[in-house]
Parts: sequence; C-alpha cells; structure tokens
Amino acid sequence: MKRSTAALASPGLGAVRATPSLAADYPTLPIRVVVPYPAGGAADVVARITAKHMSDQLGQQIFIDNRAGAGGTIGTDFAARATADGYTLAMHTISSAVLNKFLYTQVKFDVIERFAPISRIGTAVQLLVINANLPARNLQEFIALLKANPGKYHYGSSGLGAIMHLGGELFGFMSGTKVVHVPYKGEGPAMVDLFAGRIDFVVASVPAALSHIRSGELRALCVNADHRLALLPDVPTAAEAGLLGYETYNWYALFAPLGTPEPIIDRLNEALAKALATPEARKQFEEIAVEIVVSSPSALTSEIKRQSDFWGPVIERTGVKLD
Repeated sequence: MKRSTAALASPGLGAVRATPSLAADYPTLPIRVVVPYPAGGAADVVARITAKHMSDQLGQQIFIDNRAGAGGTIGTDFAARATADGYTLAMHTISSAVLNKFLYTQVKFDVIERFAPISRIGTAVQLLVINANLPARNLQEFIALLKANPGKYHYGSSGLGAIMHLGGELFGFMSGTKVVHVPYKGEGPAMVDLFAGRIDFVVASVPAALSHIRSGELRALCVNADHRLALLPDVPTAAEAGLLGYETYNWYALFAPLGTPEPIIDRLNEALAKALATPEARKQFEEIAVEIVVSSPSALTSEIKRQSDFWGPVIERTGVKLD
C-alpha cells in the first residue's frame, strides 16, 4: 500500500512538500527517535545502540528523545503527532505497540493506525525464574508445588499490564495454577524482592536475571521461546520443560508517523538492516542479550497483528484496565 505524500519540515523552517528528489536526498538534517520510556532502561539502551549505528549509515546524527509516562502512551502520542517527514521516528516495544491498545480504553492507542512500520530491531527473550531456595529443581516440580499450595506463592512484575505481569498470568492459565501477582514500579525492585525471598518467581528479561542465575541466587526453569539461549545453554525451553506453547518476550521496533513517504521508509529500513549487520552492533546487542531481528514493514505489521490476536484475550481474562 502506498503511503500518502507528507509535508517535510525542519526546526525553524516552513513546511516543504515532499517530492521524489527530496526523498532521494534524505536525510539532510538530524533525526529524532522518540522513546516512550525513561532513560537508562532496556528500551533506551536498545534505541541508543541502534541510533549510533544508523547514524553511521545515514551520515546524519540520530538523537534520542525520552518521553516517558503513562505506560508509554505520552511518548507514543507525541511521536504520532509529529510531521511525517522522516525526521521524527519512534521506537516501540511490545507494550507500547501491542498491549496498550487493550489496556487503555479511553484513548485510542492503535499503533498501526497512527504509525508507518519500518522494521523490528531485536527481541529480548524472557525466562521463568524462581528464588533458588524454593524446593523445585525444574518446571514440572515447580508446577506441582504451586498446585499443592494454591494462592500461597507470589510473582512480581514491573507493573500492571506490563509484559512481566502478563507473562506471569499466562503461565498461571497454561499451567493450571493459582498464583498471586505483586506489581512493582519497575523490573529492578521486583528482582530485589525476589532475591530477598519476599516473592517467589518472576517472568524476567535475560539481562535482569543473568548474573544472578550464574551466581546461584536464582534458578531459571525455562526459556520462554522456541530455542535455547547461547548465554544459558543448559536452561531448557518451556516446551522441553513440559509447557508446550508458553512463549513470552519483548521486542523493539522502529516506526515513523503515518504518512511518511514510502521512499523514506525504504531508506530507513535499508539503513537499519546495514547498521545491525555490522560486527560492532551485533556484539553490543549480544552483550545485553537482545537477539537482532530485522524485518520488512509488512512483516512488522503482521507481527503486531499476530501478537494482538494472542495478547488481547489474555488481557481480557486478567480484567486489567489502566485508564
């Protein structure tokens, strides 16, 4: 589908109509990437690595503009309203691109209706991790423990409606267990209470849990993906551990405001693919346990629709609303 021609604008200059020649010359100005989350978090780190290597490919500075608040909705709305000229982009996670449209009912946050997809950047696989003092050595023993003690064990998350929360709810549905959710203000505080034994398990990102798994403080029962991780080769997938179909992960993807000219979208997609293919970029993402995944705009649209079909019913079962 062809995207509509949009006006090009730069700070302090009047709007100029987009033409094929202008699109071919793009970019001639620095590019802003809006990240709807605070500086220092995983999304911010991914955005900054991506921006650095894309800047090298495009020959223009790409800078990060953190616009945090309201679960990512503030930054999402800001970026969606920007001029569709390729000089303001947005980096979304599965939370801001998929989950929020089910969690917020008073305001419309359908990313596909407000943004033009460019490409996925990478995927952060999650793990089901327990306090090492619990009397369970593997996933089946843990499920048996939960079933024998319904409502006794607690899991933590980074907040209501977050992928950590929904991953825990999905685990309860699929395993037939009754567990109690404890929301925190971020992944870090939840992990602190897990180490201390105040909660019993989390569905966490690899970077948050890796060092503590290696130290023996935490025990990873499964990788919530269809493949094992090179960083944790002895941890089975959920399917291998006996919970077929249990997959939870976060992903990061690049978008432009809807109406951005298609030649600019294509230019950005090409630059991103080349940037993430460099050895330095691959090394940096490997160090933070993010698996690089580059896609076409249409493939990203399909992924969002697939994830919406999956997570929408899960959120409906939880009854969580964040308005």
